[in-house]
Amino acid sequence: MESPGAEREHSPEEEEAAQEESRELAVLREMMLRARREGEEPQVPDEQLRSNDQLQHDEMLALEAIYGDNIGIFGEKAGSRSFEIHVHCEIPDIVSVSAELFQGDDDDDLKSRFFNTFSVQHLPPMVLTCLMPLSYPSHHPPYFTLRVEWLDSVKISSLCHMLDSIWAQQPEQEIVYEWVQWLQSYALSHVGSGDGIIIRQSDMIINPLDVRVVGKIVSAESVVQCLISYNEEQCHESFLNGLHDCMICFSEHPGVDFIKLPCLHYYCGRCMETYSRMHVKEGTVMKLLCPNDKCQGVIPPNLLKRLLGLADFERWERLILERTLDSMVDVTYCPRCETACLEDEEKYAQCSKCFFSFCTLCRERRHIGDRCMTPEEKLLSLQDREKVRASSGGKVNKGIDLFNELVSIKEALRDAVPCPHCRIAISRVSGCNHMRCRNCGKGFCYDCGKPLDNHRIDQCRVDQEQKSVRQAGVVKQIQKEVKLQRSRNYPCPSCHQQNPKVGNNNHIFCWACQVHYCALCRKVVRKSSEHYGPRGCKQHTVDTLEPPETERRMTNLIQKFRDVLW
Repeated sequence: MESPGAEREHSPEEEEAAQEESRELAVLREMMLRARREGEEPQVPDEQLRSNDQLQHDEMLALEAIYGDNIGIFGEKAGSRSFEIHVHCEIPDIVSVSAELFQGDDDDDLKSRFFNTFSVQHLPPMVLTCLMPLSYPSHHPPYFTLRVEWLDSVKISSLCHMLDSIWAQQPEQEIVYEWVQWLQSYALSHVGSGDGIIIRQSDMIINPLDVRVVGKIVSAESVVQCLISYNEEQCHESFLNGLHDCMICFSEHPGVDFIKLPCLHYYCGRCMETYSRMHVKEGTVMKLLCPNDKCQGVIPPNLLKRLLGLADFERWERLILERTLDSMVDVTYCPRCETACLEDEEKYAQCSKCFFSFCTLCRERRHIGDRCMTPEEKLLSLQDREKVRASSGGKVNKGIDLFNELVSIKEALRDAVPCPHCRIAISRVSGCNHMRCRNCGKGFCYDCGKPLDNHRIDQCRVDQEQKSVRQAGVVKQIQKEVKLQRSRNYPCPSCHQQNPKVGNNNHIFCWACQVHYCALCRKVVRKSSEHYGPRGCKQHTVDTLEPPETERRMTNLIQKFRDVLW
């Protein structure tokens, strides 16, 4: 803890300002001493000295009351009062600034010249530093220096000569207030900067001929940066001190309650917090942008962290990462541990976490040289596997979950259309065919599945009619095949349940009513040895089309239907 008597450490800016003030005071005292040596400052009687001291005291009190924080008192030394006043120029709403800059290396003699033009609403103040001699105001004016960061030495010197002429017009009077008023109202027009300020590199590096012109010799780039920084600070301070309307809730709030985005749009903190939490809760983090529908500016992460809190901000980071990876066409997820993986040119990927190498199309293990299993083939395989496990009494919970998941995916994809940009499946609930993907934010046609760029509605309708015709043809083939498949099933004579043959065996067991019957004569079989034989039905006969061939034809038709749909 800092002790009361300890000195506070000063920042580099404060130390530089203190050094600048000491230099200016040193210049003023040197000017006063030189004037005394040269006899320019006359000897004043004691009575007049007391009168001057009272007038100076009264003037200092008046200046402190008028300018407040803009005046700084340095104190008295050898009876002379010294102070500085920050003079703010009166400018219109905006003032144009044109800076002459050069592009190229410092050692290059052929640098290209160009002008950077911008506008500001506030200019850095002029600093008027004064030293009141004992003979002021009866015989001699105050000694002064003038520092203006955005003017060259020639123009500042002309302002100094104008202050001299004001004293010559009003001698033996308190003059500091008149100087400050004139600088505020007429300094810009006097130096020809009423319509705009022009900053030239050659003008800024000229050494001042007038000793009252103080300040460092800086480059035009430094002056431009100083003007822009000061203007931004003053605009922000003016915004905080004013009242503004929030364009979300349309309520008036003080500026300190607003949040200003990098795009310069501002909204009250309560609305921005609700707006941010809503998008994170709903998962629409890609739409968490500037609320202005014509802007779509990005909200910085550090601002979102302050609005959302730690828990919601972590969810925002996770969702942003997921959406970004989903929008990348060469990124897929490991079917075992769900780790993001990069897909190679052959549609294979290897997980960096569990090292599982898999096919990105069917999400099974790598099968070089073999085609991928279709979803229908996976379902048939799982169905056969579950029948075997159920008959053997094994644990089937995991297989059932996988089976149900594939059935759910199949049903979800039945009416879904993949986004042509990021391949995310999109289902339409209602509305027209112009869809916008919630993952990548790009539009496409729901009918033909093509991007909206150069999309023609008439051509889309023609394509849809041709697609409908092809679909109808494939559906008729599937219906015909299903009807033929049903004709190969054999109804139970007791409950009429359709049951297929197992291979070439005509002896069928009905799973519904637990009855054995013959596929040829459709009669209940009590004893197979009496029903089948030379005098009865044949127990084994070959059908016209084998079941594997039937399954193959159905699989081909389903694949053809899927091709037509997609």
